[in-house]
Amino acid sequence: MPTMFASILFNQILIKLKFEKYIPKKIKESIKKIFNITDNEVLIFLLSILSGYPNNASMLLNNKNLNNIVQYTSFVNPIFLICTVGGIYLNNNKLAVIILLSSYISNIIVGILLRNKNSLNNINDIKNKNNTFLKIYYSSLKNTIVTLSTIFANILFFSIINTLITNIFVLNEPFNSIITGIIEFSNGIYNISMSSKNIFTKGLIILIIISFGSFSIHMQMLSINDKIKYIRFLTYRFINIIISIIIYIIIYLLIF
Repeated sequence: MPTMFASILFNQILIKLKFEKYIPKKIKESIKKIFNITDNEVLIFLLSILSGYPNNASMLLNNKNLNNIVQYTSFVNPIFLICTVGGIYLNNNKLAVIILLSSYISNIIVGILLRNKNSLNNINDIKNKNNTFLKIYYSSLKNTIVTLSTIFANILFFSIINTLITNIFVLNEPFNSIITGIIEFSNGIYNISMSSKNIFTKGLIILIIISFGSFSIHMQMLSINDKIKYIRFLTYRFINIIISIIIYIIIYLLIF
């Protein structure tokens, strides 16, 4: 919770401060050309990579391109994947990096596929010159508290659902871990990491879980931003899974 609180608050403040003007011009222009997005959306894309879902949903409030950009900014938190999953669960940082790269590249490919659907006239780019830092801070703090409450309420609800399902239905591995991960992804990732499956299979299933995101994450995003078109979002989760699996197999075969 402290890590998530700091991440969400930090993102909110940077967006309200129009921090995109401090991004090196070459980096900003390259990302804009790849995805056909505005300066503000470049910042959202970069912050989404660093913080992971469901923070992207809160950063895309009132964004005209929401239902395009949300499809390729649904990243897993890299600190969680590398440090927790790779370093503690799997004890294999190399595999965690492969999973992360597969997820990143998949999202980039989806972003390129959707680039021509974006509008460059975005209300998020309107400047608020009268906002002092204190006003920005208090507003960001309030938004962060609301967002955190929504996230943890959803986690609690889906953890209860997950417990009921796993106790009522007896499933063999890896199906039990996959079902658990689809409902609440962190529990599913932990279970598959502790299983006796070979390292390739573990990595593949974890990638599928983080690419899908879990229904818990989906509901967190919808609760934070009710303008997300869920059927479209769900469709692109499956597209993302297919692309990421192909990339994972290629990178895995090249490295191992």
